[in-house]
Amino acid sequence: MQRPLFAAAVLCLALVAGAAEAHHSAAMFDREKTVTLTGVVKDFQWTNPHTWLQIEVPGDKGQSVEWSLEGGGPSAMYRRAWRPGSLKPGDKVTVTTHPLKSGAAGGSLMQVTLADGRILS
Repeated sequence: MQRPLFAAAVLCLALVAGAAEAHHSAAMFDREKTVTLTGVVKDFQWTNPHTWLQIEVPGDKGQSVEWSLEGGGPSAMYRRAWRPGSLKPGDKVTVTTHPLKSGAAGGSLMQVTLADGRILS
């Protein structure tokens, strides 16, 4: 392979790798904090590129607060024994998450403990 062609190929691969890494940034989550929430599943979305869990959690003043938690991609979750029907609306759960740095009600899903004690992580 000629040097200019090889250099161009390496440059292209570096650019593509950078774009892929940027997509998977977790900069919005505070990885130094872990929050535990107990609530009721509103919705579990088995979608690409990431799954989403919406849970209703009691707020400080008795109101319900909806938390939106980003999970892994369906294929990664499937390898960890998750299924599209693992969580259903109305299920009582305890969730651990790395919260959003902004303080909004959201985070990166780490683990879910179901009412029967089963753990999905």
